Amino acid sequence: MQRRRFPLRLKIAAFAAALVAVAVGAVAVSTVIVPWKQKVAAQDRLATDLISTAVPLSLEVRMDEVRLNASRIQDMVVNSPHGVPIVYALVWDAAGKLDEKASAVNGQLLQNFSPALAALCVAEVSRCLELLALGKRLRGVRPVPMKLVLDRNRGTIGRLELGISTVALDAELRRELWRDGIVLLATLLLAVLGALAMGGRIARPLGELSWAMGRLELGDFNQRISSAEQAHDEVGDLARAFNHMAVGLKERERLRGTLGRYVSGDVADRILEEHDDLALTGELRRVTVLFLDVRGFTQVSEHLRPTEVLELLNEYFSVVVDRVVANGGTVNKFIGDAAMCLWGAPRSVEQPERAAVTCALEIQEHGARLSADRARRQLTQVGFGIGINSGEAVAGNLGAARRLEYTVIGDAVNLAQRLESQARAGEVLISESVYEKVAEWIETSAREPVKLKGKSAPVQLWEAKRLKRAEAA
Repeated sequence: MQRRRFPLRLKIAAFAAALVAVAVGAVAVSTVIVPWKQKVAAQDRLATDLISTAVPLSLEVRMDEVRLNASRIQDMVVNSPHGVPIVYALVWDAAGKLDEKASAVNGQLLQNFSPALAALCVAEVSRCLELLALGKRLRGVRPVPMKLVLDRNRGTIGRLELGISTVALDAELRRELWRDGIVLLATLLLAVLGALAMGGRIARPLGELSWAMGRLELGDFNQRISSAEQAHDEVGDLARAFNHMAVGLKERERLRGTLGRYVSGDVADRILEEHDDLALTGELRRVTVLFLDVRGFTQVSEHLRPTEVLELLNEYFSVVVDRVVANGGTVNKFIGDAAMCLWGAPRSVEQPERAAVTCALEIQEHGARLSADRARRQLTQVGFGIGINSGEAVAGNLGAARRLEYTVIGDAVNLAQRLESQARAGEVLISESVYEKVAEWIETSAREPVKLKGKSAPVQLWEAKRLKRAEAA
């Protein structure tokens, strides 16, 4: 399953937004949350100091007990000092029993937090105190508990809980949070828009580069990236490097095409694949060699201008190249009015003897058609003599370090050339090694053994006539 693409500009925008959010969050914590907590802690300290100062003055010590002066506690609640708005005060004795007489409620402040509870306080204050003692929490009111200690000998004589209003602090916190939230959203918006613009500027040439790379992979070497080439940054460097690479590949392809016109495509590929351009070592391969020569060329060339000779040879050799390539062979070289073609080097082929003989018969057939056409145009005609042999030969680079040629050498090659010298125009002569491979497909006629140059014994020859009917069908 192909993974979903996530555009680069969105990645950049998301990264920028995350950085801004983290930065604004850190600023909010340091400038809002921490100061708010410090103010809450300061309020708690004020309440603690108030209790520490007021409670001892409210204690009434008797022989058998210690009691709080209820009027003092109520006065402290009703007349809350500045900075410590007290909503209620709950007092428990040492046995943990709520002292309703010593406890007090600021009805005016309670009205701001719970009108129902404030109304209950007016009607039935004991019930209101009971609900607060049972843990009735009021939003915006923070309970501050404290133990009541007279001295070390008497220990704890009870505990006190003050309900302190945090409305002012909470309102200030909300204002600052809203302010920081608006700043955060505005900053995020600007950051995202800026990141999208910057990401688009970066991603656009990269997208063009990606598209151009795809076209280059398909063989379109005319691709260039001009929009980002003038940029003085890494993207510009990348665009310029791509353009240089495309120019180099186009030149390489041009050289490959040019090389393929002077040597066969297989040989060109072999040359381009060579890691060592000066490698002269050869390899022993079984090859089928076809030699071809234009008959009567010397007499013909005497009556034609050089340009007409060149035109004649190119037209006839076009037939040769076309048929050799169609039958999987390699045109190894042209030698004046002759040609040397290979099957089995540099690439191996199946049934090379059959392919070579079939190619030779097709060359004679198409050459005859070309001659008929030239006759209608009142132009000079020629014919081919062809010889084919098969055997082992050494294939490799031949020559010197400054001039190399890929070819095959050996007795099998020499014999093919000797066979071609015995063939008349329109004939295809094959050796015994080729005949043994193609006898069941090709109609042949035996020739008298002939003495060939370089051979001690006469050589048996066969003339290939045509494909047998079943093969032709």
